[in-house]
Amino acid sequence: YIRTRTPVILRGLAKTFPAFHLWSDQYITDNFGDLEVRLEAKTEKESFTPVGEVGLGRATFKEFFSRYKTDNMYCVSEVPEPMYKDLMLPALMNCGSLRNSLVEMNLWINSGGAKSIIHKDAHNQLNCLLAGSKDWIFINNTYNDWIYQAEEIDGDQGGFSLVNPDNVNYVSFPLFEQVPWEYATVHAGDCLYLPPRYYHRVKSTDRNFAVSFLFGTRSEFEMGGCDEATSAVPLNTVPVQWKYPGSGMMSMGNSDPAGIKEWFIEMFLEMTGGDVTDNVPMEEYVYFVIDDEGSIPYMKELFHDLLVERKVLGDFQYVDRNMFDLIPEEVWRELTVAQSYDPSNDPNNEFYHIEKRDVVNILKDATYYGAVNKDQFVEAYCRLGGSARVARELFSQVTSDGDTVSWYDVRDKDDIFNVFGQVHDRGDEEMFTRNQEIKRRAEEDLRKSIVDTKTEL
Repeated sequence: YIRTRTPVILRGLAKTFPAFHLWSDQYITDNFGDLEVRLEAKTEKESFTPVGEVGLGRATFKEFFSRYKTDNMYCVSEVPEPMYKDLMLPALMNCGSLRNSLVEMNLWINSGGAKSIIHKDAHNQLNCLLAGSKDWIFINNTYNDWIYQAEEIDGDQGGFSLVNPDNVNYVSFPLFEQVPWEYATVHAGDCLYLPPRYYHRVKSTDRNFAVSFLFGTRSEFEMGGCDEATSAVPLNTVPVQWKYPGSGMMSMGNSDPAGIKEWFIEMFLEMTGGDVTDNVPMEEYVYFVIDDEGSIPYMKELFHDLLVERKVLGDFQYVDRNMFDLIPEEVWRELTVAQSYDPSNDPNNEFYHIEKRDVVNILKDATYYGAVNKDQFVEAYCRLGGSARVARELFSQVTSDGDTVSWYDVRDKDDIFNVFGQVHDRGDEEMFTRNQEIKRRAEEDLRKSIVDTKTEL
């Protein structure tokens, strides 16, 4: 199934995990309640992001389970590493190079009514359902040209469709009508293998827990011993490329460093015409990578900083195929982090979503008729969609007397608010413009086809 990029459901596989029997709301609250998870709205790509006690899009398990049945709140997070002990690497992955190919572990919890858009992910994944049921729709990526794929800031090999699957607009997206699809329901205890870059849409109607094993992007793995593999092993005994300790920065969505290395090698082979024995000057190679037409502006800046200013590839004068194997693993990880950065993984996510001018204006309005105390300050800031934690931290920095904040405090300590809007527009406008262009071309093609049909008639 991996080699042929074919989805398959493995019925009952997850029933061997301790988590299948242990993970209730109360168990996780009692054992992992202070660990932090990432939050989204139940409908993917909604502009609304839930606010937790930790920050925008971030809450502890304890808070999440106290709210998720009543609030529009969906845990879409990395699995905190302390929870690995309750999960097993299935026997079918405990062999060959599969055992060492895990990139990250993801966690999905909602009370029902959650639904995704049509999208594809970069990695192979084994999605295991521990409670509830999920309905999946699958679309082979060979129909990519009919999907009307949007462009995301980080590009990579993921992506999503501009088509709303709940209300398909065939005027704006006429080719989508020709897209064939498959359907399946996954039940508690089942695991689903989903190939990389395979379009899918997921809906859940009841409370459910799921974990995803994300592994590599390749279609070829060393399968030695897999036919005889019979033993699952605890996940905490297996290497995972990106681990999340339960607080701080997550790495959800990070690329596979091995994939980044392969891309750099591909760039080299493109320059040499496929000749693995050739070499090219380092300077020419670096600028060839930076100017790759697939790179978007901020990626060019990152690569320029890493490759030219900091010379992370080393002081080699010439690049040959063997050089890439001499570069330490830490360098490929650093390049991966730079390429994969996602503000929603940051506990201070709101700094990237709330503009400085909005913070300053709402606080000046709140203090216009007189100084405000901490509770009033927090209330004013939270109206922007921010968290009480960040508001309290701001108050302690802005206040002059420790008890109140005045209009003059806000005005005179303007530099404190520079943390907001740091990379708010990084690629957003460019991405929006490209997606509008995709829609425009689709509608133009439809109009042309109507004119051609009328002419023919």
